Amino acid sequence: MCEFMIILASGSPRRAKLLQDAGLQFKIVSSDVEETFDESMDPSDIVMYLAKLKASHIATDYQDDVVIGADTIVVYDNNILGKPVDENDAFNMLSTLSNQCHMVYTGVSIISKEKEETFYSQTKVCMKSLSELEIRAYINTKEPMDKAGAYGIQGEGGMLVDHYEGDFFTIMGLPLKELLTRLKAYN
Repeated sequence: MCEFMIILASGSPRRAKLLQDAGLQFKIVSSDVEETFDESMDPSDIVMYLAKLKASHIATDYQDDVVIGADTIVVYDNNILGKPVDENDAFNMLSTLSNQCHMVYTGVSIISKEKEETFYSQTKVCMKSLSELEIRAYINTKEPMDKAGAYGIQGEGGMLVDHYEGDFFTIMGLPLKELLTRLKAYN
């Protein structure tokens, strides 16, 4: 049994489910830091910066534990698509992504008193051509309202995706295989 606790510095139910399904014991301590960043930064740098910001904020109170922070953004045509502010915003995002490819970036920061590392993963996602009716029906499920880019590939939003190139879990918000590999060094 390990002498430390893994702390997930995220309130994301998707990230928690991924860690749970991987068999990890962990505690959720959601970080409430203000997620501001320099918009001229590269998307990979943004997600790593925000992941480290979240993890660092929580690590100050959990110095004997291993803290994991993560952040995910959707980028289309050099524009970051965050979580929609309302249904019209979700409609506009999904209309923009329809029949197009975009990139999903997830940054992860792991902090303990002995070691600290931050990395990112990116995956290309190509959407199907979506009709207004399909977009409105999906928005009516309320699923897109708390997700970057206004869709969740692991839920009904997966029906909107034509294909992807890269790691599925990056799209969900936590590149699990790489995270688990790196966590082995914390034993």
